Amino acid sequence: MSVLWTAMAAVGGPLAAAVGSWYAARATRTAAGMTADAHRKAAETAVGPEDRLADLAVFKASVERVDTENDRLRRRLLGLETLVRAFARHVAQLTAQVHEAGVEPCPPPDRVEEYNRTGA
Repeated sequence: MSVLWTAMAAVGGPLAAAVGSWYAARATRTAAGMTADAHRKAAETAVGPEDRLADLAVFKASVERVDTENDRLRRRLLGLETLVRAFARHVAQLTAQVHEAGVEPCPPPDRVEEYNRTGA
């Protein structure tokens, strides 16, 4: 009977060691994969603020460009408004001169009448 136990131990021991090694290798491989995923996610998170800073820089540059363009357009609009007011005063003076000469000038367009009434 001791020969049987010896034979079983001689065959079972290495077999159990092989199965145990296989499970250990599988667990190690899974753990290594999880560790690699964790490292990759940590690296992505670390890179995130740089990307956000780059996005912020692009956004700030866009806002600055739009502000500059708006300022230029406001100045241009102000210039056009002053031109229209000056032209309206000039036309009013000419109309008054025509009336003084006894000539009835043609009626102004509706839009001009609206501007004279509302100022806009």
